[in-house]
Parts: sequence; C-alpha cells; structure tokens
Amino acid sequence: MRSIRSKRYGFTLIELLVVIAIIAILIGLLLPAIQKVREAAARAQCQNNLKQIGLALHNYESSYGYFPNGSQDAAIWGPSPHTFLLPVIEQGNVANLMTTTLAHGASTSGVANHEAGSTARPKVFYCPSDTNQFVGQVYGPTNYHSNYGRWVNLQNQWDGLFGTNFTPYGTVPKMGQPKIAGISDGTSNTLAFAEVANGVGANPTIRDPRRDCYDAGTQAGGTSTTVARNAFLAINTTTAPNLGGWNWRGYPWREGSIWRNGFNTLLPPNRACFRPNGEWWQLVTPASSYHTNGVNANMADGSVRFVTSSVDPDAWTAAGSRAGDESIQLP
Repeated sequence: MRSIRSKRYGFTLIELLVVIAIIAILIGLLLPAIQKVREAAARAQCQNNLKQIGLALHNYESSYGYFPNGSQDAAIWGPSPHTFLLPVIEQGNVANLMTTTLAHGASTSGVANHEAGSTARPKVFYCPSDTNQFVGQVYGPTNYHSNYGRWVNLQNQWDGLFGTNFTPYGTVPKMGQPKIAGISDGTSNTLAFAEVANGVGANPTIRDPRRDCYDAGTQAGGTSTTVARNAFLAINTTTAPNLGGWNWRGYPWREGSIWRNGFNTLLPPNRACFRPNGEWWQLVTPASSYHTNGVNANMADGSVRFVTSSVDPDAWTAAGSRAGDESIQLP
C-alpha cells in the first residue's frame, strides 16, 4: 500500500524578503507619525509649564504689588525671577532651602559654597523637547527665560518686563521691580517668559544656532532696531568665533543674568545668540526651542502662545518692550 505524504508549505526566500520589505515600509510610515504625537505631547507639556509660571508670576504680583527683579543683587548674581516664584509653583520645599547671601556658578564662590535649593531640578522648569539638561552638573537648569526687553544697547536701558536692580555696566540704570501699571503696552502685548534651548556646557562639536552663542565683535549701540537687527543677521554663524568654551544658556535657573536665563527680542525666534563688544550684559539672546518652527511664549497677562520662527520681526521685537508704544502686535 502506497503511503500518502502530506505536503509541507513554507516561505520561499523571495517571499520572506517581500514581507520584510513591507514591514520596513510600514515602520517607516509609522515612525514620523509617532514622532509627531510625541512632539505634540511635549509641546503641550511645555505650554502647561509656562502657564504655571505665568500664573505664579501673577500670584506673586498680587501678593507684593510688583513683579520680581530679573536680577536683584550683583554680588550674588541674582537671584533670578524663578527663585522668587518657587513658593507659588508648589516648590515651597525648594524655596525653604534658598538664601540671598550666597553666589555660585559663574562667581568666585564656585560650587563649594551655594544654597542647597539651587541644586533642585523642578520639572516645571524643563521643556521635554530639549534633551540637553546638564546631566551630571551641580545645579538645575531651565528652558524658560525671563524677558529682558528688545536689546539693552538700543537705548542704554532695560525695556522688558525684567532687568537688573543695579547698574550692570557703564551708565545703564537699574530697573527695580516692575509693576503692572508700568506696562503701558498692555500685559497681553508684552512677553514675560519664553523658551530658550539649553547649552551644552563646553564647545559643541556640531554648531546649532538655536543653542549656541558666538562673538559678534564690535557692534554699535543707539541705532534703530532695523539697523541693529540686520547687523547681527549678517554674521556668518558657521565661521563666527565661539565664546571660548562658554555654552551655558539655561544653567543654572537660580542665577539672575541675561546669559544664563534671560532672552531678548531683537532677533526672531531660533536665531543665533551673540555677544557684542565683549560685554556679557549686551548679549543678544533670542528665544529658541526644538519644537517645529517656533517657540512657546508666556505673555505678561498669563496667556501662552506659540510664536513661529517666521513671525514679523518688528512685531516680535515690539512684544519685548513693556512701554514702547508700538502699533504693531503679535498675531
């Protein structure tokens, strides 16, 4: 009797390769969608963080009748507005560890003499889209920087919501604590905080204008906004000198200085940062982020909006001043 053998079927090599190719195509189609979902979630979290900071700013103003200084005391490099807002963003435990008698970071006190609170890393200060969070460093960074105005060298003064409570250099007058009554442009038209991409500490191996700062050489002050802006935009960021290994924007959040956690609006978002005339307080430091084509910004009325990199540069610059009486506004 002849035995009946069952036939066994399997994939041929060609069929297997076709299946693998189809899977690879599907993965290639899905990955961008997944990345878009992740970025949308990160952008939403970033906006929520700024809303909390904006609400804290108004709670602070309601309690004291004014907003905090951008930098209170030159001797201790601040502290920054973030320090004063800690109790009203549910960071009272960190606030209890702070003191106004110590300096650190860039100062001669170094890392051996500092308040313990400055080492904390509150999540509300971080944008999840930024992977540069100074891991392994002593202090906590921030992606949300305070508005120092258009550019101090335009009119030899701080014209934003924040400034120094002392003369930072030359004849620039101290600003003191701003009040709502002094925001004649309107709180809905004046920036309070905006995102800035964190630095990487030392010189980066690959240049990124959103993150890096360069030496701008000699740049005239007292000119029109357009003339000053165009002068900086003409600088070639692929060949401009770096700042001797300095790449610390965003670190630490406690220090009240424009180069650590301030921004200004002379240049549109996601443009490079520049130090002109060898003066750190004259830093031109635009808002920047790793979101697609723009940055999140918090207005002085507490609202949060997304501002594109292609925003009208004059409208963006105007939003930096608190009493510039400009007719143009952000869209």
